[in-house]
Amino acid sequence: MSTNQSSSSSSHGLSALPGLFNLRARAWAAWKRHRNEVVLESLSYDTLKDIGFPSADDEVHKTEQ
Repeated sequence: MSTNQSSSSSSHGLSALPGLFNLRARAWAAWKRHRNEVVLESLSYDTLKDIGFPSADDEVHKTEQ
């Protein structure tokens, strides 16, 4: 009976591995998004315009049609 109990507990431990890998992947993706945001925030206004980010005052200057 002890062998059944040990195999049961090891299979239960292995079933948690996909969840841990998913958590690790989500944490890694969140860290990469954060790093990308920090880098974008450090760029100058002109560089942001050059790569296609809209300016904050574009909505003010748009003419309504």
